[in-house]
Amino acid sequence: MMKAVNVLSRTLETLTVLAFSGLIVVVIIQISGRYSPLTFVWTEELSRYLFIYSVAFGAPVAMKKREYISVDLLVGFLPEKVKKYYNAFIYLVLGLFSSMLVIHAYGFALLGENQTSATLGVEMYYIHFSMVITLIFLAIYSFLNIFHILTGNTGEKGEGVGL
Repeated sequence: MMKAVNVLSRTLETLTVLAFSGLIVVVIIQISGRYSPLTFVWTEELSRYLFIYSVAFGAPVAMKKREYISVDLLVGFLPEKVKKYYNAFIYLVLGLFSSMLVIHAYGFALLGENQTSATLGVEMYYIHFSMVITLIFLAIYSFLNIFHILTGNTGEKGEGVGL
């Protein structure tokens, strides 16, 4: 089980790096096109899609590592045992909410069927499907975080899902 989670995590991290690196390359091409006689009309659209997918792959990675911003001013005053259950409850709410939204995100993705983007001709289903990917993996990592919080197996430095 944990080996599969490790492979999944590394895959998401690699896809995040690839999408973001592609975004950087496309933006550099776009900027250089402003100072040359060449025009690249596809760069704006591709940069938007690469950004969407870098967030879609990166958000679950942040959930895995518990790197989302949280305001814990009042939580800091709670006893450790209560804090543990409070954090597990927060991840339960996030996991359930993400799970419930998957079906709606898939319905949204289906709206993009048979529609193509203006310059690249990409079917919009694939762009809209990024929400499904994000929500599925956010739910998975939320539930894994609950397990690791309750078992006390938090991994290195108390962060992440013990991977």
